Amino acid sequence: MNKQIIGIIALITFATLIPAITSVALETDYQGYKRTSSYTKLFRIVYHEKDISIQIDGPDGTVTQRFPRSDLKFSKGTVSINGATLFDRKGLVLEGIRRNYDEIVDATIQDDGDFFSITFLGSTSSTRRIERIRQGNRISFDQTLVVEEDEFVRGLLLSVVGNIEIYGEVNKDVIGLFGDVYIGPAGVARGDVTSLTGEVDVARDAAVYGEIYTHNKKRVKERHRFRRRVDRFDLTGRLRYNRVDGLLLGLGGKFEDPDSLLPSVWVEGAYAFASERWRYAFGIEQTLMRNPGLAVGGEFYRRLVSEDDRIIGDRENTAFALLVGEDYKDYYEAEGGWMYTRFRPVDNLKLQLGFVYEETSFLPAHHNLWHLFGSKKFDDNYATVDDSLRDLLSSELDSTKNGFLIFESEYDTGDPEERFEHSAVKLSASLEYAHPDFSSSFSYRRYLLTATRFQKVHRRSMLIFSGTFGGSDGYLPLYKRFFLGGLGTLRGYRHKEYMGSRFWMVNTEYRTRFPGSEISASLIYDVGQISNSTFDSDVDIKHSLGFAITLGDDFRISLAKRLDRSDDNAPRLYVRLSSLY
Repeated sequence: MNKQIIGIIALITFATLIPAITSVALETDYQGYKRTSSYTKLFRIVYHEKDISIQIDGPDGTVTQRFPRSDLKFSKGTVSINGATLFDRKGLVLEGIRRNYDEIVDATIQDDGDFFSITFLGSTSSTRRIERIRQGNRISFDQTLVVEEDEFVRGLLLSVVGNIEIYGEVNKDVIGLFGDVYIGPAGVARGDVTSLTGEVDVARDAAVYGEIYTHNKKRVKERHRFRRRVDRFDLTGRLRYNRVDGLLLGLGGKFEDPDSLLPSVWVEGAYAFASERWRYAFGIEQTLMRNPGLAVGGEFYRRLVSEDDRIIGDRENTAFALLVGEDYKDYYEAEGGWMYTRFRPVDNLKLQLGFVYEETSFLPAHHNLWHLFGSKKFDDNYATVDDSLRDLLSSELDSTKNGFLIFESEYDTGDPEERFEHSAVKLSASLEYAHPDFSSSFSYRRYLLTATRFQKVHRRSMLIFSGTFGGSDGYLPLYKRFFLGGLGTLRGYRHKEYMGSRFWMVNTEYRTRFPGSEISASLIYDVGQISNSTFDSDVDIKHSLGFAITLGDDFRISLAKRLDRSDDNAPRLYVRLSSLY
């Protein structure tokens, strides 16, 4: 093992031992607030072991409804039970009796042994709204309530379905009915903290002066300090199928400390039956700051790698390979490790800087692997690379090593779960820098930039405009070259028909959803250019036109035709099983 690898191990070990940045918790006793006004009970929520009951005093007496927690249904703008709205953006509705959020002046949380209850109080005066404002309460239906550092909230915090994040100080109770509550380092909650169905996550250096109630159990204070000691371990299986490894079965586990005091650790082992190779990964990551997010980590591995991950994921590719014997990715084996620093200064921006060192190997495809439909044989690995270059490609992978710095960034103002509901911008950039000083056999810079605009035209239509530019300096090894054509790039062309060291591409789509359905129709236009030198008049511009039908956000059928030649330009059919954006 050379000195560079030893250095990487030492840096990773040192980084994971750095403690999370903390602050000194308040130790001075604090006198709780006192209610000086006269209040009336608006409604009461009682949480039993598995059920929830709500009580309202009506003109004919107390009205009570009890229901299993699992019967709650959440949709945009409402919380319902058995088809009837229970909470909306204005307040609670129970058997025709309404209690609005703007009537709430205060709340009390009580422990009754086998259950706990939340009683919401209103003012008896006619100026209850003015009194609520004077109390300094913050109440929201579905917005995330954030208390910033050095910020003080005099009243209570209440969110019905939204989350609550506290980095400053709250003087009264913190209530997240159906959302999560997070109290960050140096955050202070002077009252009780509760969530009926969500999680309550309290950092080590946060101070909770009241008690904490969740759907799991009640947790009590300890000298005005609360330390959460709940750790999470996830065990997952892995199944992949491709033309090089064949069937790959594995098992992995990940340990995460919700307080981020201990490092997150993950281990994975898998066996590839066709290539008869073991695959493994061991990684560790330590969070240094929760807000803004800052973490360091590292990983050692031996895995099958593909530079085609940006056009199709492993799960979708596995489905195509199993069903029809079509593998859209090319692969090489990489054994080595990397260390990284990840930074999230604001919600929409992610930055990552790392160093990678790998020893690579070329592995052949297995043509006669099983698949469900048809008799098609799997193509060669890197089948689209010209025969005159295949020996060089194999030699580069088998006889070289690569050490490089990698920088990645992403800025996304949209919601990946509702990508086509609102206008948004998504920007991403990556840069690889390899040099012999990093014990690399290569010297190059490789960069990739993508900008996508989601423009809502009206409530059923959206225009999507995406531009990508990739380039390189120095000698770019063949397995790091760019490919254009077919799936995920220039539709209407053969898959990975063109290879080069630099390219540009623009993909445009106008999508319209049919009324009352999850079916959308799209008109698509792709244009691009790829070269191994410069973009001059000798390099043809490739472009295509097509039509697509999308069901939901994931299933899509498209038909596209290239526009740059008179022969071999028959329309090509594409099926996608995951979101393109």
